[in-house]
Amino acid sequence: MALDNPLWRFALDLYARPGVEAAALELQSLGCSINRLILACFLAQKGCRLMPELLRGEAQQWQNELTHPLRALRYKVRARKADNPELDPCYRKLREAELACEQVEIMLLWQCVEAVPEVQLALGEDLLRGNIEQIVAEMGDRAVSQASSQIDAFITVVDPGRLASG
Repeated sequence: MALDNPLWRFALDLYARPGVEAAALELQSLGCSINRLILACFLAQKGCRLMPELLRGEAQQWQNELTHPLRALRYKVRARKADNPELDPCYRKLREAELACEQVEIMLLWQCVEAVPEVQLALGEDLLRGNIEQIVAEMGDRAVSQASSQIDAFITVVDPGRLASG
């Protein structure tokens, strides 16, 4: 298991692009997993469809049991630090711990990617959109239609042209 892997390096690069963080956080506020959105983009860059089995297992368990509860705790401290600025060091440490948990989750997703044979498809926005819509659909039956503007915004800032050449 390597924390520094191609999916992690892709995540750092993608998230640093202008507009990606804001668009990803908008989808996260609706219940989407940013790590799974990153996985969807990574696979689209490689010309691969996101397979449902990649979203299950140890990475899902890690997210549910560690990443999400830690994020919820960080949000509580963030709300309190508005009135208590002395809580800022605690908030920053929780943010660092959350990032470390997300890196482990990405490592677990990467292990799944390595274990599944790749099926090459045509690169482009249709593949990217299909992969992202699969992530959003995990939120419920009507999630894709309800989040269509956020999905469009995310795809716009991710820029499939740069993904294909990336």
